[in-house]
Amino acid sequence: MRLQQIPLQSENGSPFWEIKVLLVETNCAIIRTVEKVFEKNASSYFLRRIQNKDDLTFELMYNKPDVIISGRNMGDFTGEEVLSLVELHSPNLPVLMLVTDFNAKANISLVNKGAYDIIYHNEIARLPLEVNFLFQAGVLKQA
Repeated sequence: MRLQQIPLQSENGSPFWEIKVLLVETNCAIIRTVEKVFEKNASSYFLRRIQNKDDLTFELMYNKPDVIISGRNMGDFTGEEVLSLVELHSPNLPVLMLVTDFNAKANISLVNKGAYDIIYHNEIARLPLEVNFLFQAGVLKQA
């Protein structure tokens, strides 16, 4: 008797282990830097970018990302608003906050409102490791 192999891809060619990352950011330079960091990493990610609250609400309700990476200040809305919407629609979804400076009061406030971690712009290279950790931890909790 021969065991049937389990396919490692879905019918559309997407790997089952693909991590859906939602990037909420308006700064084009930061967006491109994050994209480059994820492109260099060997793991499989699906990175979607959005720039407003309406798109965030849609993504949370219908596309169900695994992890959110958000800026702290994005013109029309803030990281605190991102955390509020996540709490409303997907309370267990981890959110990583990208920040430019060490503003202890603002960063502590973000963590108190639900941010999983604060990542400074000069540490962006560690994003894939952090996302992998969060994804693995989430999978282990559900198992």
